[in-house]
Amino acid sequence: MTEILSKEILKDINEFIEFQIKDKSIPCISVSVVARDDSSKKKECHNLFKKIFHHKDIKTPIPTLDKTLFRVASVSKLFTYVAILQLVDKGLLSLEDPVTKYIPDFHPKNPQSTTYSNKKEFEPDLYKKITVFNLIRHTSGLIREPIEGNYFNEIQSDLITLVKTMNESSLVSEPWTEHKYSNAAVAIAGYIVEVVSGETFPDYVEKNILKPLGMLNSTFKNEYAYTEVKDENQLRTATGHMWRYWDETTTDLSVYKEAPLTYFGMFPAAGLATTVDDISKFLQFFLQDGKPLLKYDTFVQFLTQQPLKAPIKPENIDTLEFPYVYNESAVAQTPTSTGTSSYGLGVEITNFFGYQIARHGGAVNGFATDFRVLPELGLGIFTCSTLDVCNAVSQQISEYITCQLASSFVKETHSLVSLNKVSLNKTLESIENRKQFLNSTLLATEIPDSLYDNISGYWYLPTSEQQQEEETFNDNDYVQIMKSYNGMVYSKDVVLSKLALLPIDKKTGEQLIITADRMSCGQVMLKIPKDFNFNDKEEAKKLKLKDKYTRDSEEAQHSLIYCKYKPLPLKSEITIQPPLTEEFKDLIGFYSARDHMAIIFEENGHLNFNIEWLFNYKMKFLSAVQQGDTSIVHFLLSPTAMYNNEIISFHMKNGVPLFLSLSGIKFKFQSMSTQQQQQQPGVYPKDICSKALAESFNTPFPFEDENARINHNLVDLSSISPTLKFDIKYATTDNFTGIQLYKQAKAFLNKDAAKCLLSAHNWLVENWNVGIIVFDSYRPWNITWTMAESVIPEFRGLYVAPPTKGSVHNRGGALDISLYDLSNGKVIEMVGDFDEFSIRSHRSYFGGSELQRWYRKLLTIALINNNFRPNEHEWWHFDIIVDKPLAVLNLQFDQIN
Repeated sequence: MTEILSKEILKDINEFIEFQIKDKSIPCISVSVVARDDSSKKKECHNLFKKIFHHKDIKTPIPTLDKTLFRVASVSKLFTYVAILQLVDKGLLSLEDPVTKYIPDFHPKNPQSTTYSNKKEFEPDLYKKITVFNLIRHTSGLIREPIEGNYFNEIQSDLITLVKTMNESSLVSEPWTEHKYSNAAVAIAGYIVEVVSGETFPDYVEKNILKPLGMLNSTFKNEYAYTEVKDENQLRTATGHMWRYWDETTTDLSVYKEAPLTYFGMFPAAGLATTVDDISKFLQFFLQDGKPLLKYDTFVQFLTQQPLKAPIKPENIDTLEFPYVYNESAVAQTPTSTGTSSYGLGVEITNFFGYQIARHGGAVNGFATDFRVLPELGLGIFTCSTLDVCNAVSQQISEYITCQLASSFVKETHSLVSLNKVSLNKTLESIENRKQFLNSTLLATEIPDSLYDNISGYWYLPTSEQQQEEETFNDNDYVQIMKSYNGMVYSKDVVLSKLALLPIDKKTGEQLIITADRMSCGQVMLKIPKDFNFNDKEEAKKLKLKDKYTRDSEEAQHSLIYCKYKPLPLKSEITIQPPLTEEFKDLIGFYSARDHMAIIFEENGHLNFNIEWLFNYKMKFLSAVQQGDTSIVHFLLSPTAMYNNEIISFHMKNGVPLFLSLSGIKFKFQSMSTQQQQQQPGVYPKDICSKALAESFNTPFPFEDENARINHNLVDLSSISPTLKFDIKYATTDNFTGIQLYKQAKAFLNKDAAKCLLSAHNWLVENWNVGIIVFDSYRPWNITWTMAESVIPEFRGLYVAPPTKGSVHNRGGALDISLYDLSNGKVIEMVGDFDEFSIRSHRSYFGGSELQRWYRKLLTIALINNNFRPNEHEWWHFDIIVDKPLAVLNLQFDQIN
């Protein structure tokens, strides 16, 4: 079958994947493609394509096909489902058995008596209704993560403890009523495998699934948990990489952190580690009708779209039109929190132009996987990216490979054609069109300002009168299109995704705006018809984002946006968002857990919950209970959240948060303020900082230039404006070192930079009644040397400039500033503190309150419109833009004329 993979197709696949690697800075992408040969009597399967792609700048070991284990995350669940079905085949359990048959002490509590529109009374002990089918069909009503053994626990539990602590949880919904994805449910299914088989889950899977398939280098055990290459012939784990919105770059791999190799207590749901060679054998199992692990009828049942109420039994499979046809009506009958969904016995069922796809994705620290099989077409594909939450990229690669190969596998005898659902030519044409669209995404360009002005702002879902009365609550009722300070255009709802513009379609003249990011790629956001006239207001109203959202043009006109304004707006032209309701303000902040952090922030009038670093969800206030000096405040996550319908409880003492609980999982409140810490993490003790300062005056200055000393062009900022305010932090102990670095509280700046600063300050004073307060400006080189010696090496070049290159501060071209209110002289509260070495300092950090971020944006806009460049990692820091670098200086303040 190798002739199917022509040189042209192979070239296209390689180019497509290499583009994703470079464009999205993904360290490694591994791919395996398996095809079934239907022309042979035995319908043998062949490895059509296996390859590991890697970024040219990768610093970690490059994986291999046979010796590197990839953590496949939730793809592990497929093995748990197969284990359950094997026990069904052996007559040792039934899918309709209640969970209590195997775990007699299993008794999670009933749902808390709240829904989004009303209160509902439930019959007692709903847990008794939960069956094995519910566990693997994700209709059990259990919480998403187990209380123990989840991503967030400091100490991981064993499987028995995990199951026991589920009795402390409450169901989120009534069993059998809706689809709710649950790692906890699958972990419990894995425990049932142990109870029924009498073996540990890893041992059972190894003996009954892995060995029969020849997957000898795969395991659910905590083995090979190291990434270094000790021996080329020894198994090891691939290095996973973690990124965050506030890393500020999509091109530099050095910002990534190596993902921890935590072995989770919920390992039946996410614990498999396997090689590319081995996972290919699992793809073959799907293409060979479940051989040698399952009976044919059981395997077909596995891949048959299942309703909510009861499983379709093997004896009823024959009554279906054809087991591998994608059934739209089955989807419509399967409501979920986000609309509709289609699942077999745990496996997700999706559609490829009428062909059924059986798939599962996976996301775990540092890995993003996509496993898919088209049973009738005879294709199976596995894709893994070694970077957090790049599932959209992995899925698009799998889809692209399918489009490239499908024409060689589509046949007249397939059910789509034989059942007269669609013609063969029509199917091939649809596949070709999709392939051409995916190819066009490689040619996407940045969105020009002229187009951005017509699409920016908020796009809202229209609401009916009934919805308004019921006060609907979800995370998808609006999308914001915004430009960041770095010039990139993004769409923002639950996630933040960069937008790009496709070339004009030669056939239709239509132009598409798509997502082009790690979190979302290739999603069509906006279709702009040929010769569309944005100036025609009635015509512009017809434009729909995602075919359903309508733009609020008035809101767009009054938004404060990052761009070079011509001219800068007046206060009367801009809307200021109101401050957060006071009783909820204290809840804003960080809540830490193992390898993770929950962030509570305010946006658009709602408190929001950020979980797993990259996902943002609204919260709805439920209730508050006060007892003495302690209180508990309950919020509800939206029905469209990843943790849909789950309750977050904030535990407070004397108005200060202690921790939050997500359905029983604790996140400890963590203060990040520099004002409450004697020494920040990563900073050496004060005595070391003081010693470094003393040594700095005798350290040779590597940039000595007598002409630069004489013609320094520095001016005293106190002389340029009476309303410019000063709080020179390094002339006090109120800075990250904790010691006084300057003998005098002075501020100097290059004279050209000072003119630009004055222009920005005057605009703020005249239009907003706020002024600039200066924390620091020109800094002698020896102080930069001192700062570098006062922090750990990881912070040098990030929060502290390397003295070998000289800081822009040393050149008189940098400012550390904030805003103050002219009416009362008070410094305006920003998202984080000055000199704070944390993610709150990064300019793209989305936390805090809406008003704090609004003032950060106002300050940034004032400076970027006056020839300053914002520093990526410090919201207070700005550098003057010059044609020729300024000279590095080591003049002490008393040496400046």
